Amino acid sequence: MYSAKKTLRRIAAVTAVLTAVMAISSGSGVQAKIEAKVGDKCTKAQYGKTSKVGATRVRCTFKNKKYTWTKVATTTATTIPVKVNKSKWPKKFVIGAVPSENASAMTLKYQGLVRLFQEELGIPVEFYSATDYAGIIEAQIANKVDLAFYGPFSYVIAKLNGAKIEPAGVAVSSATGTPGYRSYGVAKANNAAVKTIADFKGKRICFVDPASTSGNLYPTAGLLAAGVDPAKESTQYAGGHPQSVQAINKGTCDVGFAYDDILDKEVPAGKVSGVGASDIKVVWKSGLIAGSPIAVRLNMEPSLVAAVRDIVLNKANKTAMVKAGRCTTEATCQIIEDSSWGFVKTTDSYYDGVRAVCESTKSTKCK
Repeated sequence: MYSAKKTLRRIAAVTAVLTAVMAISSGSGVQAKIEAKVGDKCTKAQYGKTSKVGATRVRCTFKNKKYTWTKVATTTATTIPVKVNKSKWPKKFVIGAVPSENASAMTLKYQGLVRLFQEELGIPVEFYSATDYAGIIEAQIANKVDLAFYGPFSYVIAKLNGAKIEPAGVAVSSATGTPGYRSYGVAKANNAAVKTIADFKGKRICFVDPASTSGNLYPTAGLLAAGVDPAKESTQYAGGHPQSVQAINKGTCDVGFAYDDILDKEVPAGKVSGVGASDIKVVWKSGLIAGSPIAVRLNMEPSLVAAVRDIVLNKANKTAMVKAGRCTTEATCQIIEDSSWGFVKTTDSYYDGVRAVCESTKSTKCK
């Protein structure tokens, strides 16, 4: 149990970090020019802000529990090396994903992408569906999965635990869209006792998974900022975003969390079994969360890594799939989720905001 003073300090720390992170996510935080160079210390208030020293751009990042000015990587076109040594490529390539529904449904959902990679790489491609977030993390650390779809938090956890990976891209909903999504706090529509996230106190709370960004990390931060300590509440993990909403609707939990598309698109479309649009209400929304990455294993033949990046950024999108004849229309073309158009370039530092929230919540997963 946490003491009252410790809990208040924790809430204050979380609130400060959330304010800084969300300001950056929404595009605010413009400031006067900062004089800084690579390696200098920066502050929590400067987190995410940039400066320029000569020709070098630096950004205040949060890594290894320190705020530091870090060089901003320059964006270059992704190209496959001229010399492609396929003799060092594996006999098969494995794509894995964190769970959002049952394994057979996920395999069907990803079959178009699997076919794309198989045709482009010229080697057999398999799809691996983990039973939970830990499963996909462990599989990529053990070099059993070559390309994996993560949530931002599970990606950070994988890196912390030694996975030799980097984002090959980040999912976006349109060709001109920007990455990012939100966590929603929900309750039964007829639950008059719950109007805000502060009302989660004393209720049975459903989280999604210990390694879920929108189903655990940001909800935990949101609860703490509202004065509700999850460590003192009755909580459980539903195992998936749809399952969290279903548990609330069935009365297994009073309140809970899920990512935005579940409530905005899946439930209204009748894709969450047993839950109708009028059954559930949204009482809390997080700030914008960094978009979900697709991470490539770096300890493979460099030409294979480059080929994978090229496919992710230039061919694994609805526009390219239609142009290549792999889909008939963009409306019916499915890349990963119904709402995903494809991927855009990103870097590891894009997830420093998640690392900062992780640190502020004192989650054991962040260690």
